[in-house]
Formats: sequence, structure tokens, C-alpha cells
Amino acid sequence: MLLIKTERINGFGVLRREQKNYEEVESLLRQTLDSKQHKLGPDHPACFKSMYELAVPYKEQGYYDKAEPLFIGTVEGHRLKLGDTHPHTLESWKSLIELYEDWDKPGKAEEWRTKLPQTEAVGE
Repeated sequence: MLLIKTERINGFGVLRREQKNYEEVESLLRQTLDSKQHKLGPDHPACFKSMYELAVPYKEQGYYDKAEPLFIGTVEGHRLKLGDTHPHTLESWKSLIELYEDWDKPGKAEEWRTKLPQTEAVGE
């Protein structure tokens, strides 16, 4: 029951992000992440999805320093739990690369781009 409530809070947070109403987003998505980490453990794939959801509004607002550790945690967690070629892994990986490109850190973007599986290409 608690996870159902958590998913509703997450959905509301994502909706607020899509509406560009950032005032509530961080609180809602942080609450979701904390709840999932407590109930499921910090290395559960659902926690990585919540980390990703929290990183996106930071990136959209230009808070790259807040988004970076969340995106890195998402990529590393997905790689460990789901593998390098899983769609969730690739999505978070590409988002991290885009973060570095937006942040004007081409060296970091290239560093992560070279780690992508050979079947994927970003920015080409």
C-alpha cells in the first residue's frame, strides 16, 4: 500500500515537472526516492528510476551539479542490475552525456560516450 502511495506522489512530481512547476518537484520526487530506498533498498531498479526522475528537473533548470551525481548513480546502478544494453541503462547513459554537453563539459561527455556499448551512438 505504501508503494502505491509513493507511486502516486512520484506521478504528481513528474506531472509538475512536465508543467514546469518546479516549486514542488524537488520535494515530491525526493520523498519518492527516500521512500523507495527505505522500502526496497538503495540498489533496487525502482530507486534508480526515481533518481533519474529527480535528476531531470535539476538538468532542465541548469542545476547541473545537483543532477550529475544522480545521473551517474542511475547509470552505474542500471549497469549493475540491468546490464549495459538494457533500455533504461541506455536512456540514463545518454541523459548523462547530454548533461555534460549542456554543461559545456565535452571531455566528460566524450568520456561517457566511449563507454557506451558499440551498438549505440550519441550525438552523431
